[in-house]
Amino acid sequence: MRTRRSFVHALSLGLVLAVAAVGCAPAAAPTPTAKPAEAAKPAADAKPAAPAAAPAATKPAEAAKPAADAKPAAPAAGSAAGVSCADAASKGSGGAPIKIGSSISLTGATANFGVNMRRGVEICLKEFNEAGGYQGRQVEIIFLDDQVKPEIAVNNITRFITQDKVVGVLGPVNSGNALAFRPKVEEAEIPTIVPIATSVSVIYDSGVYEEGKSKPSPWMFRTSMQDNYQVETILAYAKMKGWDAIGMMHDTSGYGTASKDTAEKLIPAQGFKILATETYNIGDTDMTSQLQKMQAAGVKQIINFGLGPEDANLLRSAQKINYKVQWSGAWGFSDPVVLDLAGKDLAEGVVTVASFAIDASPAAAEFHKKMLDTHKENPFPITAAQGYDAAHIMFLALAKSGPDAKKLRDAIEQVDNLKAVTSAPAKPYSPTRHHSLEGKDMFAAVYKNGQLVKAE
Repeated sequence: MRTRRSFVHALSLGLVLAVAAVGCAPAAAPTPTAKPAEAAKPAADAKPAAPAAAPAATKPAEAAKPAADAKPAAPAAGSAAGVSCADAASKGSGGAPIKIGSSISLTGATANFGVNMRRGVEICLKEFNEAGGYQGRQVEIIFLDDQVKPEIAVNNITRFITQDKVVGVLGPVNSGNALAFRPKVEEAEIPTIVPIATSVSVIYDSGVYEEGKSKPSPWMFRTSMQDNYQVETILAYAKMKGWDAIGMMHDTSGYGTASKDTAEKLIPAQGFKILATETYNIGDTDMTSQLQKMQAAGVKQIINFGLGPEDANLLRSAQKINYKVQWSGAWGFSDPVVLDLAGKDLAEGVVTVASFAIDASPAAAEFHKKMLDTHKENPFPITAAQGYDAAHIMFLALAKSGPDAKKLRDAIEQVDNLKAVTSAPAKPYSPTRHHSLEGKDMFAAVYKNGQLVKAE
């Protein structure tokens, strides 16, 4: 399949997100301290992959001194807006590397999410390590490709726990994979920050988040846009536009099913009736039969929960039967692969949810420049930004706790000095709140001439 590179641009006033298509490119070459992606294997047989380029050697040294003796690192050069993961670093006598695991999709249907999340994480990692790391000890992030498969994600997490002895986890991309491995990290008591997956039940004890009632897993946190807020954002737009014939579609993955459960409760609660619900599988290319049923039920607006390739195939299937329906859905529609596969004409008017604009703040603009300086492109800015913030929170917590997983968990919950590149607050979490973004941080976005712009 031929691919086209793209940039997503946003103006702070118009909040324009220019999206052109980008293919599922392989992950960028890792920074010297980040392990390259490896083919996932069962944990018992897993072996560290050889790096693509020789990593900078981390010299073993005497045991690190107590945190009280650590000296704050100097601010990173070139951080005009003052946003750098170097602010979590400290000088010290050094020691063995501290390991963090990251199981994400670097191939498969959500590769765009995983590849660009990794880029954001690696920029933060480079800033942190170059400024001293933790008391002179470098952090090593081991990236493993879960191939969008829950069983591989579980194998990856098992390896992280039993072989790599990680103190924390960053990932995954897919909610189904997170739901599959959540029991593993909870049992091992390894704090996990989720930069991409959005289902409520990845973090909380139910599929619908209720302020003051929903209880978070002690070990799961997120920097991604939680589904309940995405659905509420779409429904607010639907009310403004007078939608009156809503149908729902979702894939049969863990993500699609969990998101459907959330939407089934929120849509009627907002005064809407769901006229019909249809499902499809990952990998489906023709959904005309499901769409004909939606059409027969009188559905004029569809709220969809799926991944980029299937989202594109829904648009193509609707064209086949000349079904002029208003499409909307979670941020899967913002995957650049939608335009790559469906084209800008079919994507015209599709409504989705966004929370990040590259020049919405000095911090966002600075981060965008870092991406361009490092990779010469920033095709999926929100995924890179959420990855950067997740790593930043992890390192700020590490600075206070040291490399002890249980203490790190407590420190993550207590971080109060985050300078985020997204809209996350300085104190992103509390004992009862393990998500960093809320509805006020999100907005409905619509495709116009191949660009995602703020919906009006």
